[in-house]
Amino acid sequence: MGGIVTEHFRLNNAEHFYEALSEAEPTTYYIFIGHVEPWSVESVPGSPNNSYLSSEYDAWRDMVALKRVQASDAAFFAPRRDWSNNTLYYQYNARTTNLATKAYYVLQTDDYNVYKCIDNNNGANSTVKPTGTGTSIISTADGYRWKYMFNISEADRNKFMLPDWIPVKKITSDDGSDQWDIQAAAANGAIHQIDIGNNGSGYSYHTANVAGANTTAVKLGSGASGNDAFYVDSALYISSGKGLGELRRIIRYDGSTKYAYMNSVFTIAKTPNTQSQYIVSPRVVIKGDSGSSTSNRATAYVSNTAGGLVRKITMVTEGLNYSIANVTIVANVGSGATAIPVISPPGGHGSDPTHELFAYNVVLNTQFIGAEGNTLFTNNDFRAVGLVRDPLLRVGSAANASIIDQCSRLTLTNVSGDFTADEYVTGDTNGCRAIVTRFSNTNASGTEGILRVTSVTTTGTGKLFEVGGTVTGATSGVTGTISDYTRPALREFTGRILYYEYRQPIARAADQTENVKFIAKF
Repeated sequence: MGGIVTEHFRLNNAEHFYEALSEAEPTTYYIFIGHVEPWSVESVPGSPNNSYLSSEYDAWRDMVALKRVQASDAAFFAPRRDWSNNTLYYQYNARTTNLATKAYYVLQTDDYNVYKCIDNNNGANSTVKPTGTGTSIISTADGYRWKYMFNISEADRNKFMLPDWIPVKKITSDDGSDQWDIQAAAANGAIHQIDIGNNGSGYSYHTANVAGANTTAVKLGSGASGNDAFYVDSALYISSGKGLGELRRIIRYDGSTKYAYMNSVFTIAKTPNTQSQYIVSPRVVIKGDSGSSTSNRATAYVSNTAGGLVRKITMVTEGLNYSIANVTIVANVGSGATAIPVISPPGGHGSDPTHELFAYNVVLNTQFIGAEGNTLFTNNDFRAVGLVRDPLLRVGSAANASIIDQCSRLTLTNVSGDFTADEYVTGDTNGCRAIVTRFSNTNASGTEGILRVTSVTTTGTGKLFEVGGTVTGATSGVTGTISDYTRPALREFTGRILYYEYRQPIARAADQTENVKFIAKF
């Protein structure tokens, strides 16, 4: 038996991950930084391995600070495809296998608008960048037709956009944006495009100004055929002037008077006059499961100079609620032309950008801002970042604070000098060892202070630092007496480490903000 895991399964997973950040009882995710100890070669950090020892135990021991990921710190992501001149873009087609891998949408980087390609002019290169934010299909001079989807705001660009990725979202309430208008106007199961399958031959195409008209008939121009019944079963479309948009089937044609009689009458307000222009062309018959009172109408363009080939079909109205449709080309003269309708995705183009652009990746961007209220060090660097889910406080309850200092703290007296960042300190009573993240004096003489350390390890005794003992810096030689020892805020090895990465050293400063970004791919 055959089967597939659809792209929407991946979207489902991404949505669950994203929604977990804003549920009534949300899953808590923290981005953490750690590993202050220098690499042997700082420019070559290496990689942790996918073992419990590396990705769980070492990650927890090296952790120095965590920042909670808020719902506003997450966005869905899709591959970034900047519009580029003289480039072929794939036109959307519901029949396309693996559509997610095709370049069928673009980012226009002048305005940071995203457009979906509806028609690529029979496989021609795009030479005119799309512009505009209306709800209708946008036509450009190069023959392309585009659907405006949404704009990426400056705030979202600054926070989320990357060289290879763009943020994508579906708006759930009216925020006054163009995107809301696009979503609200989306037409479920509409047909905005009909592709030519076979051009056929021998078809007729005639356009001119109306020579005369009444509510039941239109007199064609002098260049029209003089043969009776020549245009029977063809379509007559009013392309400009009074009656614009009216489309009728010709049921009788008098070659001597050049009057074409319509299958239904024009209203007085829509009856064309001699300033109106018409097109007579093969009739495009669309049938399917729409069940909507909004009919789907189209006209065909025929090249009279190339053997009467049907070259293009232009939509007049797109219809609604199709899931299946077929097209027949009908005329009194000509044969062999076939066409294939392109049905919009469920909900319509622009109704749900995250699904339409297959945005099944989620980016997390959390900022570590200076000292974070004197919680974090600003005189050291870090070399590892990661993501942990649902860690517990040392007292056993779930962590929910915005910022967490995960260093152990040694309150010292009788300090003989300043400890050096990144040096090892060792306790004299049991050999417990740790790495210094920072030392802060708490009195004017510098003989008392708080020593924050990470990567606490024990010897065979299994004991940690002990009150009353002495710690000594391996590099500085500075000593101090331990008057209090406080374990880290989070209970080590709780929750689950979902991601862990080594990096080149990133130095922190009081006036500096680090943006730590992860892309969760599903």
